[in-house]
Amino acid sequence: MKSWKKAWALILSMVMVISLVAGCGSSQSPTPTGPATETPTEAPTETPAPTTTESTSAGDEKITLRFSWWGGDARHEATLAVIDAFMKKYPNIKIEPEYGAQDGYNDKKTTEFSTKTAPDIFQIETGAGPEYAKMGVLYNLSALKSINFDKFDANFIKVNGQFGTGNQYAIPTGVAGSALIVNKTLADKIGIDLTQQYDWEKLIEWGEQVQAYDPELYLLSVNTGNGVAFFIRTYTRQLNGVPMIDDAKKTLNMTEEQFTEIFDLIDRLYKSKTCAPAAYKAPYHPNKDQEDPNWINGKYVASVGYTSNVQVLMEANPNVEYIAGCMPLLPDRKSDGWVNNCPQFMGIYAETKHPEEAALFLDFFFNTEEAAKLLGTVRSVPPTAFAQKIVAEDGSLHKMTAEAVERSLSYSGFDDGGLTTSAEATKILEEAYEAVSYGSMTPAEAAKDVVEKLNSFLATQ
Repeated sequence: MKSWKKAWALILSMVMVISLVAGCGSSQSPTPTGPATETPTEAPTETPAPTTTESTSAGDEKITLRFSWWGGDARHEATLAVIDAFMKKYPNIKIEPEYGAQDGYNDKKTTEFSTKTAPDIFQIETGAGPEYAKMGVLYNLSALKSINFDKFDANFIKVNGQFGTGNQYAIPTGVAGSALIVNKTLADKIGIDLTQQYDWEKLIEWGEQVQAYDPELYLLSVNTGNGVAFFIRTYTRQLNGVPMIDDAKKTLNMTEEQFTEIFDLIDRLYKSKTCAPAAYKAPYHPNKDQEDPNWINGKYVASVGYTSNVQVLMEANPNVEYIAGCMPLLPDRKSDGWVNNCPQFMGIYAETKHPEEAALFLDFFFNTEEAAKLLGTVRSVPPTAFAQKIVAEDGSLHKMTAEAVERSLSYSGFDDGGLTTSAEATKILEEAYEAVSYGSMTPAEAAKDVVEKLNSFLATQ
C-alpha cells in the first residue's frame, strides 16, 4: 500500500491540507470500515422489470441493465449524470436506476437474491461484501474483459473486494474510514482538545466536563450502528489484535469477561451523559445526524461516524469551525483497531444475463475522466489516484473530508469482514448495545447474552 499512500500524500498537498498526524495516531502502516449515507430522496417506486434484451442488427443489441444504490440527493444527481453520459456513449445499452434510502437496503437485496430478481449492478454495504461473496451472488469481475483495474492500487483492491479469494468480486467506491467530526468552536469554549491522543476513559472525563459546562450539551452524538462499530468492534480489535470471530475455526476470539469490559464502558458512556440518550438518537439511525436539531444547533462536541459523512454534517450547521478529531486508543492495545477501507462496494449480480455490458458500465464509472468529474466526492474520496487528482484540481475534493481521511490513515488496523460483520452477528451486537444503552441490561447480562447468541450462530456455520 506504500505507493497508494504516497499518491494520497500528493493529493493532500494539492489541496493544502494541514498536517494532523503529529498529535495522535500511530506510525504503523494502516490497512484499508463502515458505510455511510446521507438523507435520501427516493426514486419513484416501481415493480422492478427483469433484465431485457431486444435484438437488432449484429453488434448492436439493445440491452437494459438495472442499477441500484442508496444515498442522498447529491449522490443521486451525480450518479444519474454518469448514467446519462454512459448511455450517450453506448446508445444500445439502457441503464435503469433504482435508488433510495440505506434503511432496509440489505433486506431488500436479500429478498431479491432469494427470488433471483436482483439488479444487474448494485451498490454494496462494506460489511455485507464478504457475506455476498460467500453466498455466490457476486459475479467474478476478474473473469470479465470489459473492465480494467490498472488505475487502482493493487493492494487496496486486494483487501477491498477480493475477500480472500484472489479474484475481484466487488469494486471499492472510495477511500474512507471512521471519523470523529468535531465542532471545534464548542470544544474550544469548553476547553476540550481532541487533536491530542487520548484513551477511552478520557471520553467519560470529557463527557462529565461538558455536562458541568451545560447539561443540555453532550460530548458525543452516536447511534446504535455506529456505536457497534466504534465502541464494540474497534475495542475488540484493540484488545486482541484479531477479529471478534475466527472465520476458519468458527469460534469466538472474545471472552465473556472482555465483552463485559466493553459493555461496562458503553454503560458508563450513557449513564455519565457523555453520549446523547439512546432513545433520543434512535430516529437518526443510520447516519442521519445532519437531521438532528441538536447537531444543527451545535449541542454536540462531536459526531461519531465516517469520513464520507463529513460534508453533509458541516452543511447542516455551517456556523461553526470543524476539525477531524483523534480517536481513542487502549494504552496496552495489540492493534490501533481503527481501519481504513471503502465506504461501499459496487458489484455485478451473478445471475445477470449481460455481465460484459455491466462491466463496461463499471469501467466507465471508475476509469473515465468524465465520470470522475461528475461523481466528485459523493462516495467519499475517490478510490484511484487518477480520480483523486481530478477532484483535487477541479476543487471538488472537500477539504475537511480530505483531513478526516488523513486523520483516519494515521491509525493502523485491519478490516474484520467475514462472520464478524455478518448480518446475524451485527444484529446480535446491536441488540446488546441497545439493551445496555437503554439501561434494560447490565453489562454482565449483555456479555453473557452476546456470547451465547454468537456461539449459537457459529454452530450453524
